[in-house]
Amino acid sequence: MTAAAAPLVWTTDIKLFSPAMLRQWTVAMLVTALVMTLLLGTIAAAQDDWDALPSFAIIAAGAAGGLWLLGLVIMAVLFRGRMRVRYTLGEDGLLQETVDSVARGANRAALVVGVLAGKPGLAGSGLIGRSRESEGVRWSGAFRAVPQPTRHMIALRNSWRTLMFVQCTPANYDEVLARIRAALALNGAEGRVKGGSPLPFFILHGLLILLACVPLFGLCDAYDLDIFAPILILCFAEATLWLIPLFGWVVIAGLAYLAFMVAADLAEVRQSMFSPGESYSGFELLGGDDYTVLLLGGLGAAYLVWLSLRALRGRLVPLLARDQGDMDGG
Repeated sequence: MTAAAAPLVWTTDIKLFSPAMLRQWTVAMLVTALVMTLLLGTIAAAQDDWDALPSFAIIAAGAAGGLWLLGLVIMAVLFRGRMRVRYTLGEDGLLQETVDSVARGANRAALVVGVLAGKPGLAGSGLIGRSRESEGVRWSGAFRAVPQPTRHMIALRNSWRTLMFVQCTPANYDEVLARIRAALALNGAEGRVKGGSPLPFFILHGLLILLACVPLFGLCDAYDLDIFAPILILCFAEATLWLIPLFGWVVIAGLAYLAFMVAADLAEVRQSMFSPGESYSGFELLGGDDYTVLLLGGLGAAYLVWLSLRALRGRLVPLLARDQGDMDGG
């Protein structure tokens, strides 16, 4: 693509019931069900409530299945199976903008209603929808073009997933594909795509986070502490790994709070029920089981602190940030 090439702009409809879109929606809901099951299952297992695991799995599957069906109904009734978008292909990259009035109105309505009704989940959905009304990739990123000529579509993929679907028209498909390929070749975007998928690494550490949090629930049970702290730590540790590195500060603060509460409980002086006038501290009564719980909790906390510090120092880039960097070259 030469420096004199004018931007190519076109407006078209994305078919919401295409195989690619339905596959992405279904995978998203399956992942949602799996994540819910793992989080709830970890809490149940940590409290030795194994009988609750089937119920949690059913709840997670039912919630994800309901969302999946609701999404299909919204696509069919509200959007009538398609969404209007505009593409701008220029020298620096490709911009996709949602120009569908229904989609834009729904995002704004969800934000307003969520704020007025005091429902952060609904307001958050509106904010996310608004933020995705305009998305783009830059040729300085790391992705390759995968043509789908039968659907007049081009998938822009990094090392593990599709970053953007570019829906062309039958008339401009060949020109768009040629321009994208020329831009990728000129800027070396395909050469920056790493060979292996990062997903196994993130799945491994996601499971290690679950294991590291199990003894934290054991500490709460042993020292009669509120389980809110380990739940908070678990959720924000996973968010640090997958989404935003700054959440690592919440993990470290939660662990510091938990350590303080355990130490305060052990240091508390109690009056003996069997020897009036005598007192003792929790440290004096520690036994083998107590040391095991403290050791496992300490090992889990050490791993979580290590992971959080790596993310905060930029040595561990969350998967969402990696994908964003692949899109814009950041």
